Amino acid sequence: MVVVNDQQRVLLIWRHRFIAGTYAWEIPQGSMRPGETPADAAVRETEEETGWRATGTIRPLMYTQPSPGIMTSQHHIFRADNARHVGDPEDAFESDRIDWVPLDDIRGLIDKRHIVAGTTLAALLFVLADR
Repeated sequence: MVVVNDQQRVLLIWRHRFIAGTYAWEIPQGSMRPGETPADAAVRETEEETGWRATGTIRPLMYTQPSPGIMTSQHHIFRADNARHVGDPEDAFESDRIDWVPLDDIRGLIDKRHIVAGTTLAALLFVLADR
């Protein structure tokens, strides 16, 4: 889920990826539960990982298969233009930091390799291109 607020800031989590041994900013994301729609999963995962509940219209942003030759992972990315803080994240282990990052800073964070995950890159570049 890409959540952008009225100050043109995007909700990101600073997380450690153990396999790569790296830290970077990512959008909240996760898996679907049985019987759950992709949109419902995006809202739930965002709240669990950040403590912010996406509100208002939740609309599809993009669909991607990050590595179709290696795995069957399908990523349904949604966008919300509002969120309200509902408490601490349920999955506090998911990140070291949660912050609203100005969209104007995204390109610099990509250049510094502070945003490297493919799905996050694609989603944020899609949002920037649509501004």
